[in-house]
Amino acid sequence: MIKHQIQPADISMQIIAATCAGIAIVASAFHFWPFENNKAWQMFNLQNSSILVWSLFWAVLFLLNRNRRQIITLMPHLSVFAYLGINVLSTAFASDRARAAGFTIKLALALIGGYMLFSSAIFSKKTLQLIYALATAAMIISLSACLTERFWFGWDKFGFHVNAYKYGTYIGILTPLCSAYLFTSSKNWKITAGMILVFAAIISSGSFGAIAAIFAGVLTTAVIVPRWYVRTAILAAVISGAGFLSLSNMNRFLPVSDDIRIIEKDGTNLKQRYIEWQAEINLLENRTITGTAAGCINEYRSNFYYRLPKLNTLKPFDQNGWLAAGAETGIFGLVCFCWVVLHYGKMAFLKVIDFDWKKGRTIDRFAAANFAGLSAACVANLFSSVQYNGIVIIFVLVIALISGTNRLSEENLR
Repeated sequence: MIKHQIQPADISMQIIAATCAGIAIVASAFHFWPFENNKAWQMFNLQNSSILVWSLFWAVLFLLNRNRRQIITLMPHLSVFAYLGINVLSTAFASDRARAAGFTIKLALALIGGYMLFSSAIFSKKTLQLIYALATAAMIISLSACLTERFWFGWDKFGFHVNAYKYGTYIGILTPLCSAYLFTSSKNWKITAGMILVFAAIISSGSFGAIAAIFAGVLTTAVIVPRWYVRTAILAAVISGAGFLSLSNMNRFLPVSDDIRIIEKDGTNLKQRYIEWQAEINLLENRTITGTAAGCINEYRSNFYYRLPKLNTLKPFDQNGWLAAGAETGIFGLVCFCWVVLHYGKMAFLKVIDFDWKKGRTIDRFAAANFAGLSAACVANLFSSVQYNGIVIIFVLVIALISGTNRLSEENLR
């Protein structure tokens, strides 16, 4: 097979790509801290700024006719552009076009700029390993902040993400991604570290979505990795974490018990999460083609609860990301978003079934982690949304890792 390695033109560009990617990954752990309510900072925080700098850098090179073929190769799949195109078109039907445009710009920055940044940073096995290490560092930072605030200070916050659902989506994707990479190591201390991360992530969770995503991701790892000690370690971590949640008397620190409920505390009405899901289905049925426009679901959804008992107990960011995508961008937007997931899911799955654990290939560890991360993202998106500003970068990281791993595998890196 003819090898052709896609990498930046020189070592300086490699360093810039790796540095910007590292900043974006680690900065994602801090979310919008310390200016959570500042709109400008939400747009130009460290992670977005690092992506913007790299995007402008590549745009200049493209206009100067340098490395055009390479730039095009580093771009995301056509499905991503199709989905973004639907988002752009949807702004024509927005009641608040400024909101729709702002949401679309931030989404495009992450899906195109962020993807190209991570792809540019993946030019060797060592840089790919570095990205997993940085992702693990970001997870530990976010996890430590949450555990400290909730169990040490007794605050009703979830670290830098503040909200249980944003934190749950963030940690729900990163935990399987990072722990799967650790579980598949041949070193005992890394397997132990993976167990600790899974246990800590489970007990730090304050939403059912976080628990479901973590379980889905790590159990996926247990299924696809044919090693008994890996499966034993995963099951031990999951069972101990779940046991702590179910047996702990510290209910005020563990609101996940309330979030698991199917009905409200009054014992009569259905949990408002599912009322919200029905409203999104009603909205999609009524505005099948146009949707509400990207980022504008809040402008319309109050009109689509119909006769359902809306009790106003729904917490911010507690919604179904799949249904929300359809409600905002219509059926075509939902189809295109599913196309994105299916394309990269197929790529990850084909790499998983090509495992050869007897040879101990490093590339198989990458593939296992990527598939676990994407599986977790799909589940997390049922209970919140992977497209929130500050969260979408982790979803982009997962699909970029899938593509990068596939590229390096084709180059026969071991």
